[in-house]
Amino acid sequence: MAMGSKVPVFQIVGYKNSGKTSLLSELIAYGTDEGDRIAAIKHHGHNEPLKVMHRDTDSFRLHESGAFMTGVDCSGRFQLELNHKPDFPLSRFIDLYGYFEPDLIVIEGFKQEPYPKAIVIKREEDLSLLNLSNIQFVITWNEKWTEDLTLPVYRLSDWRQSLPIVYPLTKRGEED
Repeated sequence: MAMGSKVPVFQIVGYKNSGKTSLLSELIAYGTDEGDRIAAIKHHGHNEPLKVMHRDTDSFRLHESGAFMTGVDCSGRFQLELNHKPDFPLSRFIDLYGYFEPDLIVIEGFKQEPYPKAIVIKREEDLSLLNLSNIQFVITWNEKWTEDLTLPVYRLSDWRQSLPIVYPLTKRGEED
């Protein structure tokens, strides 16, 4: 993908323990097997703070000295740690990821963001997620709850078999 071109972004959202990470992991593995470079962003919506990647390292010392951003590079791998304000927009991370020219950026969580998304319905009360914007399809644990929807619906149990259909949908990006 050429620099400056728009990288497709796709979200998978749902409530805690609905299977988002497993679904996203399989989507990433499928896309990678197709030869695509996929970047992922995960929302940490828990109350406890993130754990520092590597305590007792030089980069940790630099971070603790006050650097708002530290990076460690070695052959073939780079790790970044960034402190930011709580209202730091997701779009800035997407811009940063775009610099590395992925074929697709997938996001777990960030329910209220406007990017194309799939929602995961694990419980009947999760149907409130249908009020979110830009839903492209639904992944359901129980077809009974979603049988009246006009959106495409995929059963969780059929997710792997659905990936050849679903993956191209995730790469469509936003309609202009």
